[in-house]
Amino acid sequence: MSKLLKVLALLFAVALVAAACGNDDDDGGAAPAPAATEAPAAPAEEDDMAEEDMAEEDDMAEEDMAEEDDMAEGDMAEEEMVDTCGANTDGDVRGVDKENGVITIGSSQPFTGRAAVAGEGLIAGIIIAVDEVNANGGIDGCTFELVWEDDRFEIEQMVTNVRKMIEQDDVWGFVGTAGSQAIPSTYPDIEAAGTPLWGPVSPADQDIQEVYLTNPTRTEQGRICIDYFAEQGATRVAAIGQDNELGEEAFNAIDMQAPVHGMEIVAKEEVEVLSDAVAPAVLSVIDSGADAVLTALDGTQNGLVLDQFHEAGFDPLVCSDQGSAGAGGQTTVGLAVPEAADGYLGGLQGALPDSDMEFVQHWREMWEAYDGPGAGSLAPNFSLQTYSITRAFFELWDRLDGDYSYENFHATAEAMADDPILIPAMPVLACGPLPGGHGCASGAGIAEYDAETMSWTQVREFLPPAS
Repeated sequence: MSKLLKVLALLFAVALVAAACGNDDDDGGAAPAPAATEAPAAPAEEDDMAEEDMAEEDDMAEEDMAEEDDMAEGDMAEEEMVDTCGANTDGDVRGVDKENGVITIGSSQPFTGRAAVAGEGLIAGIIIAVDEVNANGGIDGCTFELVWEDDRFEIEQMVTNVRKMIEQDDVWGFVGTAGSQAIPSTYPDIEAAGTPLWGPVSPADQDIQEVYLTNPTRTEQGRICIDYFAEQGATRVAAIGQDNELGEEAFNAIDMQAPVHGMEIVAKEEVEVLSDAVAPAVLSVIDSGADAVLTALDGTQNGLVLDQFHEAGFDPLVCSDQGSAGAGGQTTVGLAVPEAADGYLGGLQGALPDSDMEFVQHWREMWEAYDGPGAGSLAPNFSLQTYSITRAFFELWDRLDGDYSYENFHATAEAMADDPILIPAMPVLACGPLPGGHGCASGAGIAEYDAETMSWTQVREFLPPAS
């Protein structure tokens, strides 16, 4: 090789080396190389996150669908409970016919005898309420059958009636039974069978598990009569009561309430049950100089007392509980001469039958159209009373949610202290546990009779006794 060629070859080699060194030192050209090897990692991470998001959304969707299914099943269960009588009732319960969707309830009433005027209205009110609820489709898939018996206002007959309805008619329980002097005699049979007694008309409160009083007791009404006496300026008070628990309640009322007002108790007289011999008691009260008299008698006896006071020219204030006064009707005042009955006072356990409240107007329309047992009664006030009592029973029944065991009934009824039943024609019903909780209503009103118009007017609002 010539010397010139050797020099040219050497220069070319040096140029190649310089070019290679120049590429190693150029940071701008070197940076993309690592980036090219790491760039594919970003799409892979995004794919993983997207898959996780999709999986989470699928899980949430499945949970939502499961929750909707649970809610749908709950709605179906609730619908089944409403449509099937006794759906939540375990086993057999007396008076509950799940197959036919019928609940049997009972009542004993003085449909004939000396209290027939009241008894006719009392049974009519229950029948009207039962017919109404059945016509509207019943409650939770159940309709109601009412079995009732006439006790003729006789204690032994009422006991016989109650036993018959428990043992033969297989009633679930009793509603609106009347005849306060006889009702306690039925308690042993009611307790033995466990059959609830809802809304008996005016017996004493004896703290019995099966018995729920929906009206103020006669003792409470008697105390409120005495409060009214005091408001009218009376200072000397007497009582006439039957020789039984009915009379005892009046005597208890006067003993409790007269001292509250500083009143003098001048006489406490007894009359035998079903006896018309009231004259000795009347004469003793007249001799006592009482200016106000509390009575605890039946309607016939009250009428005789009013007449004999009038004949003697004795004109005290006279007040009785609603059961014996028949406030709102003619039970007592219709048996006395008009002049004797004028100004007679009666306790009020509920609204008067000529009240303009919507609830009463609704009842009155049904009463006027009613043509069943007791339709000719002259005591529509008692029809309104038992209609209201039975409506309250159906309200409580609706709260049982298909579990018609006696245990659930008592638990639900005793919870009314926190969730009262409101029937417009009655005091607020707030039953609670025993002791004392089955006296569900508190407070009573007072009504006065006007003989000229043959009508009653409420003269005192529903208030508890003064203390």
